[in-house]
Amino acid sequence: MAPVSVCEVLHDLPAFEGKDVPLLGRYSYRSTGRWLGEQSCLPAVDGAPTLPLEEETDAPKAPAEYVIDRAVLHRKLAEMQHRTSLGKFRFGTSDYDRWAIVYGRVEKRISDETHKPVLTLIFRGSGVVIFLVGDE
Repeated sequence: MAPVSVCEVLHDLPAFEGKDVPLLGRYSYRSTGRWLGEQSCLPAVDGAPTLPLEEETDAPKAPAEYVIDRAVLHRKLAEMQHRTSLGKFRFGTSDYDRWAIVYGRVEKRISDETHKPVLTLIFRGSGVVIFLVGDE
């Protein structure tokens, strides 16, 4: 299974909306929430290239045969790391920003704050999050 980058989803929303995907990006965790994102996309997209993560018990389960295509992963992650970096925090832990693949469903939801549609990744929980370390 080939991971899909946040920018790929934002560039071709009709192909991904309502679909279950392994989404690759910078997994960011703050007191305000969690999201997958990139700093920029080529070509550029309107707004910040991020998808908030919403954990739900009825979110999609990862397939029984959940094998990530390593060659595609290495290529996409290398490209992403040219445009996006992990945050460096003076206090706290490096866990606030990490490279990850999160399996979930891409949906538009209405934001509680702005009351406008926001593209979101609905996921089941930590069991569908793969943190990438080392040369992965």
